[in-house]
Amino acid sequence: MVDRFSVTSRDIKGGRVFAFRGELDLSTCDGLVEQLGSAGPLVVIDLSELTFTDSSGLGAILTARWRMIREGGTLVLCRPQRNVRVVIEMLGLDELVTHWDPEWGGPSAAGLLPDSVWKRRTPLVAEG
Repeated sequence: MVDRFSVTSRDIKGGRVFAFRGELDLSTCDGLVEQLGSAGPLVVIDLSELTFTDSSGLGAILTARWRMIREGGTLVLCRPQRNVRVVIEMLGLDELVTHWDPEWGGPSAAGLLPDSVWKRRTPLVAEG
């Protein structure tokens, strides 16, 4: 098995920072909405180590955001890599991207020791 996608998270004042790593797509986004929705009134998603996403992955993020807004919270995205930013912009979701706030814990949430980790594994496919 290969970890294609993982999430680390930690508490911040008023909510939680989630650092996404790897590939977020249809095969890896199952359960993500529930994971993000239980984080408090503010969810910050650090995309600095997310190497790929598609509309399924962003759909999961949007669903979590809509649920949070209904409950009086908010969800923002930070620091997407160029290829991820292009997908975000193509889907018209660039309004969700904000600047990293130093109060969220330093240069990258992805480099911090998490107090929880969620990994999505997919089987390694043999070529041939």
